[in-house]
Amino acid sequence: MPVRMMVFEHALGYNHFSMPFLRRLFFLILLMGFWGTVSEAVGPMLKSEPVVPSEFAFIRSLDVDTFVERTNRDGLGAQSTRLRLRFIDPDENAFVGMVAGFHHFNQDLQLGDPAGPDTAGVMAEWGGVFGIVRGKHLWELDLQGASLSNRLGFAPAIVGEHHLSNSWIFYHRTEIDLFTGDAILDADQGFYWMWKPSLGLSFGYRWFTSLHMDRSGPHIGVRYFFQSPKIPFIFPSLG
Repeated sequence: MPVRMMVFEHALGYNHFSMPFLRRLFFLILLMGFWGTVSEAVGPMLKSEPVVPSEFAFIRSLDVDTFVERTNRDGLGAQSTRLRLRFIDPDENAFVGMVAGFHHFNQDLQLGDPAGPDTAGVMAEWGGVFGIVRGKHLWELDLQGASLSNRLGFAPAIVGEHHLSNSWIFYHRTEIDLFTGDAILDADQGFYWMWKPSLGLSFGYRWFTSLHMDRSGPHIGVRYFFQSPKIPFIFPSLG
């Protein structure tokens, strides 16, 4: 009888290793079921952007400043446009962003040796912005590259905006465009008069001078500014 029982148990797979094996198999089945449930729940969350409460979301703004200038060289003119994206962290009142500027001069700019200068009618700048907001005052550092003719340079700038009232803003921007063998001082200051929160006029004077040229003069322009959560966030690692 014992011999027959042992043969019967062996035929059915019952031995002293069977129970631990069944326990492991049962645990594995439970684990696979649990993982499938978690995957189904997490999958849609990974496919959608995280929901951030409005009071903690970055304040996203677009600022477009364009103006026409009368230069003091033979009364010729210049036209400039600057676009700026800012993403303000409301917890710290600090921001990062990007800036790009395009400046056209009716009389070509000249860099380097006056006997054989590099000339171009358009100068472009682009880079990142970093700053803080303290009450009615904004301070910003721009780290940019600059392009003029076949020259590339480094163009750091310090910017300030100071709200005098709901409609009036005093601004100043001091930039140095550093090229090999020459440099340009581009210092602009003036006022924004915001007719509406998103639309206003600008009035100012711009010093634009280098070792061998001067294109300084007064200017007037239009400023377009708005904030929207739909503005694309270009720094996903910070979001």
